[in-house]
Amino acid sequence: MDDLFNRHGQHTQLQRYYAVFGNPVLHSKSPQLYNSLFSFHEINAFYTRIHGESGRAVCEIIRMLGLSGANITTPFKEDVIPWLDSLSPDAEKVGAVNTIISKEGRLFGFNTDTRGITGSLGEAGIDPAGKKCMVMGAGGAGKAAAQGLINAGADVLISNRTAGKAVDFAEKAGCSFAPLDEAVNMLRYFDVLVLTLPPGILPFDKKDIHDDLIVIDANYRSPKESTTGKELSGRVIKGDRWLLHQAVEAYQLFTGRDADTTIMEKGLKEVIVSHNLKIITFKGEDQDSRYVLCADMLVDGRGMSDEQINKIIDEEKIKAFGDKG
Repeated sequence: MDDLFNRHGQHTQLQRYYAVFGNPVLHSKSPQLYNSLFSFHEINAFYTRIHGESGRAVCEIIRMLGLSGANITTPFKEDVIPWLDSLSPDAEKVGAVNTIISKEGRLFGFNTDTRGITGSLGEAGIDPAGKKCMVMGAGGAGKAAAQGLINAGADVLISNRTAGKAVDFAEKAGCSFAPLDEAVNMLRYFDVLVLTLPPGILPFDKKDIHDDLIVIDANYRSPKESTTGKELSGRVIKGDRWLLHQAVEAYQLFTGRDADTTIMEKGLKEVIVSHNLKIITFKGEDQDSRYVLCADMLVDGRGMSDEQINKIIDEEKIKAFGDKG
């Protein structure tokens, strides 16, 4: 990727575009992170959000709009894999992708969430090596957290409401598995708990945990959807720390440059305002990518009615800003 930049860090080609794909996605702080870095490094690039409908659609849009790269969040981290040309070793182990690089028509999948989890702990002064770590949730984020902790030498148990893919992952990765209701009763024996369950779900009471347990909550949506911080105040590493540390590696993949975390911290504090949003619908027509991608959010509205698209936008605003959105 180094050929895209000269030795002064200036872009040598036309503006490039990046995006985070999710459903929902308006809550994502990734644009603030990456655009602050692009500006700081004087890179001619722009990063936005895209509301997608499937893993296949995500990869279609990357190609159709000529994106240089993308981040992938819920629920597409696993669904995009069949439509990619190649996977990194970590992405293959985890069975999930959170970063895609597009080069010469080929899509390459990576997983930087594995580094994000260990970076979050390291920032808090915690070395995972030898620690007993429980991961609740076996979706893309949960499996990446488990793999990252295994890579760092932790003793890992992954827990999920249903066995299925969680058991398959545990067998391949060499960690333990327990159903969620059983795992709750085991919390007193663990040093670290990683929560990757849907927002607002807290399957244990305060009495179930001990005072020294470190909790990492993957969610960072609106306060209405985040109960963890209220229940466990003072013992929680917030999801935006995981976001920041996984983005450090993703930015290097995107640009070949080292990310400045001080600049990223400032980006995380930037707040988008509901009534000032620029939201554009992509319908697969002959639309100028320079226009549709320079928005706060792009909605993949191919094959949808205006009523369906407006419903998506309303739901996105509620999930990002609450009922006042």
